[in-house]
Amino acid sequence: MPKIHFTSTSDDPDWAEWWVNPVKDGSPEADPTDLQETKEYIERTYTPETQAIITIKVRSCREE
Repeated sequence: MPKIHFTSTSDDPDWAEWWVNPVKDGSPEADPTDLQETKEYIERTYTPETQAIITIKVRSCREE
């Protein structure tokens, strides 16, 4: 699978914000499994230059 590199973010200004589940609702700490899976996906999918732009944030409540 080729790596994806974004040349324009005008369609979705929040594309670089990736959200992961908290350990428990209200916690600022990321769920380790969700965080690891998200990081692995980003590494497989995006070029190093694009990876440097991406910010991983923790949701306030868990999503399924």
